Amino acid sequence: MIVSFSSDVKAELLTNVKGTEAVHCKIAQLLAVVNICGFVSTESYDKFIAIHNENSEIINLTASLIENLFNTEISCNKTEIVIRNEDLIDNMISLLGLRDSNDFSGITPIKYGIAERNCCKRAYIRTAFLCCGSVNDPSKHYHLEFADNDYNHAEALVELIGDFGIDMKIVERKNHFVIYCKEAEQIVDLLNVMSAYKALLEYENLRVVKEVRNNVNRIVNCETANINKIVNTSVRQIEDIKYIINKKGLGFLSENLRAVAEVRLKYPDMSLKELGEYLTPPIGKSGVNHRLKKIHEIAESLKGDYLK
Repeated sequence: MIVSFSSDVKAELLTNVKGTEAVHCKIAQLLAVVNICGFVSTESYDKFIAIHNENSEIINLTASLIENLFNTEISCNKTEIVIRNEDLIDNMISLLGLRDSNDFSGITPIKYGIAERNCCKRAYIRTAFLCCGSVNDPSKHYHLEFADNDYNHAEALVELIGDFGIDMKIVERKNHFVIYCKEAEQIVDLLNVMSAYKALLEYENLRVVKEVRNNVNRIVNCETANINKIVNTSVRQIEDIKYIINKKGLGFLSENLRAVAEVRLKYPDMSLKELGEYLTPPIGKSGVNHRLKKIHEIAESLKGDYLK
């Protein structure tokens, strides 16, 4: 079974979330789960709180949080918790400030309520990522996202993450509002905010390897392009010289031009700078280039004369 980078991050976060001791952080965690995975009905004839997630670890975490915060036992299956105990429902609504899910006027305040402390903000973001987040392997491309069902909550989560100097964007994709980031540095910062330190180090290592590989490829491509340019230019220069030799002879050229022509014929693979060093006296790259351009002009002039 292939384990993705995102799965590794979540495995580390689950350990961190379970290790959170402060009650206020546990409340922030539970609110994140209910906001993202929950449905609240306050109708007297059908009062319940349902929490659904395909990851059984999230369901187990939620059950543990409810049991710890409300000193009660919770029954659940692998993917869902359904609470119908009215006293527990009322206590959860009171503690978390929950609203009926059919009330579209807004969501429970996050930043200026339960997740006011920095530690609670971190706990909320960690849990939100566990519920609906993913991050790509950085050796492929840089992308981290939260797939949220509610636009109001997506906006609130963007604001919460923004408190740590991380700029997230929102885009609608199918039935979700995707909060995303494509900047490697900001993804690293967010992993740090979520306390995914092991994943952070791995991300940085993979990112460095990718950047080095890309830089090497750019250098190789640049060197290849330069070599091709030198070769193509050299071939054209030699063709000009040979044309002049065939039509007029090398003596047709002035002494300076003849010297450059002889060196170019002798060293077809050398750069202009290297050619200049073989002349007596040596001249610079621009001087060699100037003389070879004159040779080209002469060759073109001769071609024009023979075409008339």
